[in-house]
Amino acid sequence: MQIRRISIYEDFQCTGAACPVSCCRGWRVPIDEEMYKKYLTEKGIFGTVLRCLIEKKDDIVSFRNTVRGCPFWGTDRLCSLQKKSGTQYMPLVCVQFPRQLCNFGFFCEETLYLACPEAARLFLKAAAGNQPFVFHVTEGEVRYEVNTTNDDEEFLRYLLQARTELIQMLDDGISFDSMAFLQYGRDAQNACLSRTPLPSPLYYNDKNRYIFDCTMMNQLFFNGFYHPSLKTLSPFLYRLCRKYIKSFCGLNRRSPDAANRRLAALEAVFRQKIPDSDKLLNQYYAYYLQTSFLDIFEDYSFSKHLLFGIAKANMLWVFIALYAEKRSFVTTEELARIIAVYERRAPQLEDALKHITA
Repeated sequence: MQIRRISIYEDFQCTGAACPVSCCRGWRVPIDEEMYKKYLTEKGIFGTVLRCLIEKKDDIVSFRNTVRGCPFWGTDRLCSLQKKSGTQYMPLVCVQFPRQLCNFGFFCEETLYLACPEAARLFLKAAAGNQPFVFHVTEGEVRYEVNTTNDDEEFLRYLLQARTELIQMLDDGISFDSMAFLQYGRDAQNACLSRTPLPSPLYYNDKNRYIFDCTMMNQLFFNGFYHPSLKTLSPFLYRLCRKYIKSFCGLNRRSPDAANRRLAALEAVFRQKIPDSDKLLNQYYAYYLQTSFLDIFEDYSFSKHLLFGIAKANMLWVFIALYAEKRSFVTTEELARIIAVYERRAPQLEDALKHITA
């Protein structure tokens, strides 16, 4: 099988107990079917403990969360399950994270989730060094299964070419939130529905920006992203969310214009405190395209995925700016931490997109 690995993939090494945002906190740890069956048949006290710590909710089998996170996360900030029994008793997601392994049947792509602070640090390092996020191609045996129901190889090859051209647009100076991306997405989606030839992204060059005002930001924030449980699940992100609420919630109700001026002032903070801020957001969107654009192979939703990336990038700079507002500068490690905690919650923005029109 052809394996395509993102350029920062091989550089990743887990930092273990030194990780500032452990992957054992902030979300439910799902248990794959193979490991679930193994837990059910495990004998002795160890098997009893495993089964007591399992819950099934919404057809998802996972470990029961404690106040600290996964019940196997020890006071030494390491996985007690791994220390006791090795990876052979760890759920597949724990073994793989932050690696994102996608088998499209015709080839595989292996990338890194930026929800890991070390992966986010590698992303920031590459972005600062103007290193493009490209795939290195190898061949090898693949142990993970195909994770798509689509077998249209011609369409998949089109998506690969389109992704390359979209990133070329970013390299040529078009901003991540350019209307050109959304115009392309609209036309490509219509072409899929009407079964007409699919367009090339390079035909689009509208440099007008898709503007998120404060009302739209609030719709994204309150319709899925923010939840009071973040106080326990992700205290660092929760504090940033409270800053957002204090800055915009009441103000936008009283005066949308005043809220938009506050948002513009915050954007100025972002540009002042973060070197090459425009380049960072473009690189963030480029990385999003490399890791998520091929999701269209499953659902054909061009507009949704392109807008989702723009929404993610817009909300990210707001959180970075809120953090940076009272600081003289922000380190790479701090930026990586913000990106990591944000990425763990960012998928919830997808549900909020129904409140936003492209």
